[in-house]
Amino acid sequence: MSSFVGSPAERLSLPRAVDALADAARRAGRPSLVWFVGILYPSLNLNLDLVRGVLALVREASGIDLPWAGERGGVATLFAPGLPGVSVVGDGAGEVARLFLYLPLFLISYRLIVGLVKVSDPLHVPKNPEMVPTGSTGVQAARGERLRTIWAEGRGLGMMALCLWAMLLALLLGAMLVLIGPVLALLKVLGLASVSPLVFGLLAPVLFLILAYAAVLMVLNQLALHSLAHNNRGVASALTHAWRLVRASPMSALRATLVDFALFLALLLTGVMISDVLLAPSVFEGLSSLIVLALYGFVGVTRAGFWARTYRALGGLSSVDRVPGL
Repeated sequence: MSSFVGSPAERLSLPRAVDALADAARRAGRPSLVWFVGILYPSLNLNLDLVRGVLALVREASGIDLPWAGERGGVATLFAPGLPGVSVVGDGAGEVARLFLYLPLFLISYRLIVGLVKVSDPLHVPKNPEMVPTGSTGVQAARGERLRTIWAEGRGLGMMALCLWAMLLALLLGAMLVLIGPVLALLKVLGLASVSPLVFGLLAPVLFLILAYAAVLMVLNQLALHSLAHNNRGVASALTHAWRLVRASPMSALRATLVDFALFLALLLTGVMISDVLLAPSVFEGLSSLIVLALYGFVGVTRAGFWARTYRALGGLSSVDRVPGL
């Protein structure tokens, strides 16, 4: 138990991770247009959405009814998973053309995401901070980050963030090809269109392994985003840096992951309470959806701030640290 909680000498103990989440939540607590970017910010639970989306494409291509596969969708869906109420449905034809059609939208989204990553750094200093009065004392403080600041901070990094996500998808597809490919080939040879209970028993551990691998990729995505944003790294370099941070302190990375998962559970529970308990969907359906959407935005901004602090705690650096070579 003590090894799970961690000691003060470790990079990120459990109490420090909780404090980092609370600090990020306080900073994100003021309602603003930045919450719209928070809706776009990726979460760790995307591993389930990604695996189900890839399984749906595999099922469509092979004709084999795979367990846990999601609804049929296009390739473009994999570049925008997890967005509440957003679905890019495909019909199996012209997927490459459709992907290029949505490319400008993806670039705008990923530029905003990287901009949010940069301003979420606890050491970030605005270039031209706007001062506002804090009360009757006349003391002024810097206004919170604004949407145009996030857009400016993400300049030139949208394509890199999109390529980072594409590389993670390629890694996931490669793992699924190696692990599930032989089973699918056997089913095709035997002429089976559905998975029998025996084959499902053999396939279930593999699917769990793929889900765990996808979860690791989502953790690396969080750290690599911060490495890419703060140091203008290439995609491969950012992923390598993220992997080194995790390897240097795996228990700290695990604690951060569990705290993020607790945040996801709190979001899920609160969303259910708002939709089903506090507001009757038949009467206030539009208001309920708006509140839940704002909640997603707040949690997204909080998550960006939390992983910014985790990146720092694990030893991640940025150009503001004045370290030679960065």
